[in-house]
Amino acid sequence: MTSETSLDGPAPPVVHIPREIRRSIKVNEVYSKALDEHGPVIVVPRHGRNEYVIDHRYAHEVLTDTKNFTFEKAAFELLHLGFLALFDNGAFVHDIDSLVEKNVQPRMNAIIEQIFPVFQEYFDRMTDELPNPDCDKGFVEFPDIFYRIQLAVAHAMVVMILGKAHASSIVAGNFAAVAIAMASMTGMHENTHEWAWLPWLWVITNGFSAIFFTIIPRFFFRVVPMLWRARHEHLENGLAARHGEFVPLFDILLTKHYHGKTGLSALAGFFRCVILCVGVIFASIHQTVVAGFWILIKLTQKQDEYLPAIRQEWESVNPLGESLTVKKLTELTLLDSFMREVLRTKGDSWGPVRQTTKPVRVGPYVLPKDAMCIVLISRAHQHPDNYGTMGTVFDGFQWQKKERSAVQGTPEFLTFGLGRWACPGRQLAIHEIKIILYMFFSRFDIKIKGNAFRVTNTINTTSVAPEATLLLRRRQDIGIATAV
Repeated sequence: MTSETSLDGPAPPVVHIPREIRRSIKVNEVYSKALDEHGPVIVVPRHGRNEYVIDHRYAHEVLTDTKNFTFEKAAFELLHLGFLALFDNGAFVHDIDSLVEKNVQPRMNAIIEQIFPVFQEYFDRMTDELPNPDCDKGFVEFPDIFYRIQLAVAHAMVVMILGKAHASSIVAGNFAAVAIAMASMTGMHENTHEWAWLPWLWVITNGFSAIFFTIIPRFFFRVVPMLWRARHEHLENGLAARHGEFVPLFDILLTKHYHGKTGLSALAGFFRCVILCVGVIFASIHQTVVAGFWILIKLTQKQDEYLPAIRQEWESVNPLGESLTVKKLTELTLLDSFMREVLRTKGDSWGPVRQTTKPVRVGPYVLPKDAMCIVLISRAHQHPDNYGTMGTVFDGFQWQKKERSAVQGTPEFLTFGLGRWACPGRQLAIHEIKIILYMFFSRFDIKIKGNAFRVTNTINTTSVAPEATLLLRRRQDIGIATAV
């Protein structure tokens, strides 16, 4: 990419990739081949829009250039929320980013201390459902593991967002339902569920169903009234907040958008806080659970090779019966390396998105204003330019040796983005996934039914989990169920 004043040059070529290819395991191979043949940018019509697919060679320039590219509008457009950009002008994205950056990161120790017992409680329940080890009944099928993880993370997010006073399995269920509805509304399943004809009508129908059948009744009718009744207590708690101490995010939002206002202005400020909470619910639950489930499946598949060393590290860092803290989670470097390698190799097509703010040159091509740009991160994650001949080889512990953590973004690892708009909640997500994996493999022996899983959305493995049925039994060599 260049800052030359002259922008004379050809437009990127249009490449039509059939729907059946986009739904197949060959999708990344076909996209990558098209970039090899046509240059560093191709335009692919998909779901009623033109997507400008960017080669890995220009990932750093595109993702770190905040002058010629915008993240806010691109995110709205990709998530089918473009109509909000007409009124919002990026404030919604900025508010969520600022909330996480300024109030989650500095309070990470306190947050993990608050939510770790939530995960313990959920895994206690799962353990109680299994026969005792000495019963010799073998493995028990758990077909709903993904939803169970979703409920556990949702309950933890109720604590983080609203506080312990509102934490219950009922509210957690409402949070999980909102996250699922938001995922559907924002097009996470468009590659497999879209209509071949009139895709814009699918977007409208899908969004209408999510909003009026789930988000409004499950959140605005069941959760918001209790927040309104307790708003003054929440505000007082937010105003008394001290650096590093745990404070629910809703309380902090009230100090910014509700405090000192009256009448309609106060009502509007309150609902601004509520709407921001919906955004945080979606961002903090859905993506975390999908990534965590992928890693759980992969560690189960590769446990003979990797789990003994990871377990040895666990026992060294966190002796039996102790609670995991941020310090201990950070010291789980072998697990962290394995997680990064799964995220690198699981086949993501899409990741960071940007939209041009004016005509921009990328390589030999000139992109028009408002072009939606998507980096093909499967290519960045495996191309010989970045990884030599080892790009497609799974090496779970290589990042521990290279001292690269799972949250560390580079042009060769774009799972959490790059530059100004790298995911602000990635540290919390990685901590939660480590807790989940620790709970699973400390308490249970695990197998995958049929030793296989199915990728249901090959172009969007970032946001759609694979389908798999797990078989569990209590660990036979350790009494973890009662010791933790």
